[in-house]
Parts: sequence; C-alpha cells; structure tokens
Amino acid sequence: MTFEEALQLVEVILEAKTGKQLALPEKEILKAAWENETYSSVADSLYLSVGHIKDLAALLWQRISDVVGEKVTKNNFRNLVEEQNIVPTLASGKTEESYQNQNSYSKGNILIVDDLIENLRILTEMLTKQGYKVRSVTNGKMALRTISNNPPDVILLDIKMPEMDGYQVCSTLKADEEALEIPVIFLSALDEIGDKVKAFQVGGVDYITKPFQSEEVLARIQTQLTIQQQKHQLRQEIARHQQTVEILYQSRALLASVLNNSQDGIVAMQAVRNVTNGEIEDFRCLVVNPAITKLFGKKREDITGKSVQKTLFSQIEPRLFDLLVQVVETGEVLEQEFYLENDDVQEWYYLIAVKLGDGCSVTVRQLQK
Repeated sequence: MTFEEALQLVEVILEAKTGKQLALPEKEILKAAWENETYSSVADSLYLSVGHIKDLAALLWQRISDVVGEKVTKNNFRNLVEEQNIVPTLASGKTEESYQNQNSYSKGNILIVDDLIENLRILTEMLTKQGYKVRSVTNGKMALRTISNNPPDVILLDIKMPEMDGYQVCSTLKADEEALEIPVIFLSALDEIGDKVKAFQVGGVDYITKPFQSEEVLARIQTQLTIQQQKHQLRQEIARHQQTVEILYQSRALLASVLNNSQDGIVAMQAVRNVTNGEIEDFRCLVVNPAITKLFGKKREDITGKSVQKTLFSQIEPRLFDLLVQVVETGEVLEQEFYLENDDVQEWYYLIAVKLGDGCSVTVRQLQK
C-alpha cells in the first residue's frame, strides 16, 4: 500500500465519522509517520515550530483513535493501516455509507469497572440498548490494561473492589498523561459525603449511587460525553488559531529577512488623504528596509509610520510626489531613472512604483556604472 492510498483511506474514515477533512499540516504529520520521519522535518517544511506540530499531532492521533476505536500513534500508524486493523469495516469491502451507518449507532465507548457480574450485566444491557459501545472488566488491573490499549470515552468505576479499589484506579489514570482527560464516573452503594468528596479529590467528575436508575445513569454519561466533545472542539479551534498565528509569524519573519537582505531599496506606503476633499496630501511609510533608509540618509524610526514622504521624495525628483499620487489614483506603473549626489559622488538609480491598496510600493535599484 502506498501512502497516497493510506491517506485516502484515513480521509474517508474521518469524513464519514466526523464530516471534517484533514488540513495540510495533518496530512504532513501522517506522511511523516508513514515514512518514519521526525516532526522536525514537518515543522521545517511548513515553516512552523516543532512544538506546534507536536500539539497538532497529539490532537490528530486522538481524533483518529476516537473514530476507529483503537489507540493510534505515530509509531503504530503504518502497521495498523497496512494490516487493515485500523478500518476493519472498510477493509472487508463495505462502502463508506455502510461504515457511516454502522458507526452512527454508537453514541460513545463506555468502559464499566465493577467486581460484581450482576452490576456489569445491568449496566451493559442498559447502555447497549441506548446505542453505546460497552466493554466491562471486573478489577482495577484489568481496567488499567484495557484503558491503555483502547481508551474509552467515559469510565464507570466502582469504588469498592478487592486488591485495587476505584480510588486507586482513578489516581493512577490521572497520573497518566494519555488517560487523565478521560472522565471517570464513580459507582458506589455508599452515599456518604466523605466518599463523594474523596471521589472528586482523586479526579472523578461525577458520582452515581447504587441501585442504578437508568435515567440518571444515561443523563450523567451523556453530560460527560457532551463536555468531552466541547473540549475537543475547543482544542481544535485553539490549534487552528495557533496554526494561523504561527504561519503569520513565520511569514512576517521570512518577509523581514528578505527585506533586510535586499540590495534594492524597498518601501511600502499608504496614502494620507485630506478629510474634506479626499485628495492625497502625503504618504505614510508602512514598511521600509535598510537599503532605502541608507539612500535617504535617515534612520528607520525617522521614516516608519511618519507622514514625511513628500519631503523625502523632493530630494530625488521635485515631481516624484505628484507621480506617485498618479500611480495610486490611476493604477499605472511608474518607471523612472534619477540620480543623487552622495559625498560628491553622483549615483544613478532606477525606480519602479506600483499601486498597493490605497497606497503604493516603491523599489529603488542602483544602476551599475
């Protein structure tokens, strides 16, 4: 199987389940996992920081794991795809529509941990009828192993169990970075305030008292699933915002590098108009590079953000200001040669001005003798 085929398969699964497509950075993360490349290579190719790529990757692997019902990481991604373990329904020849229909019956993945078989039977039957995918184990050690291999969406955890009680299980989960976000709802026949307080102290999010009332159990589970979904959406929005900020920062850094190292003088200006008649009275400098400040014999802070361009341009050509106004008003490109005398040395320059919004950009190049 090629990476392109694997990518298409993953895209079909995610779109069928979530209705969302992969972004470019996410595709590059999958490609790096497939080709056993580092996240640093992804960051370099996209002009993003490694930390940002790692944050996006963590969200992506979690999203894929949630959809396929199995823990997917950078290390096992290719193996799972090639062995078709990641998509058993699609691999067996079912259509995308049948895959979507099958998954539409599952409201969430619930793990029940209780040493009493009767409690497991009651809860499993209750939740399965409501469309939840249910797994059950009878002790804490089995629960930790199951959660590590295939994290659930919600855990229903009994407090009183032999060897390892629910408090110990929850404390262990909250110390695990990959499992600490999974909501734990405690189950207990005890209704003492102290037991409830301890349940919340070790990291539980809710508490259900036995005997079970189906409406209460379903309501509390659905509340936690909704909260988890909202958290997931918020993380995605934050990641997208961070990606936008990072790209903007990298773009500005790249632009600054180009401008600062250019041998040509470059300046971008915005028109300053009269509030009464709308005519251009001057230009305000928005961007200026070292070459242009050297040409004018000024410091950057003396030019940037200032409306002094009418004075500066008169040094080059008395009519240049009017010609730049014409560029802005008509959109016509201005090309002109001029000369300046610096330290009694006459230098010839070539100037090009083009319209840029309600302003213009000017490039000045020294002509070879």
